[in-house]
Amino acid sequence: MSAPVPSRVDGDIVEVGAPADVAYVSTLRLTAASLAARCELTIDDIEDLRLAVDEACSLLLPHATADSRLTARFELATGRLCVSTSVSTRDESEPDRDGFGWTVLGALASEVDVVKNHDQLTISVVKAREAAQA
Repeated sequence: MSAPVPSRVDGDIVEVGAPADVAYVSTLRLTAASLAARCELTIDDIEDLRLAVDEACSLLLPHATADSRLTARFELATGRLCVSTSVSTRDESEPDRDGFGWTVLGALASEVDVVKNHDQLTISVVKAREAAQA
């Protein structure tokens, strides 16, 4: 019996949606952790990403419309995971980039970006495995 062939990860995209309510943020955190493990991120990277997804959702939810869905798009690659979380919004405001939450988000993620597109507000977070120290 031969060892199972690992399934590919690079280029896979997973999308998850839930009501835009804090009660469902844990679902996105758990999904992020599971997919980060598939991307071969370290345990520390996985924990950072879980917290970053939590912060991104916390920054988005105050801007969500009453009937909005909280969606997450996960783009997988070996050693890297990009998570784009979005809500529908009617206002023109964006997350506070000077606050504590944004500072924490920036410290946890390799890259962070905000995109406001018509009635959609998105925060994208990338976590990449750091090269091993020599």
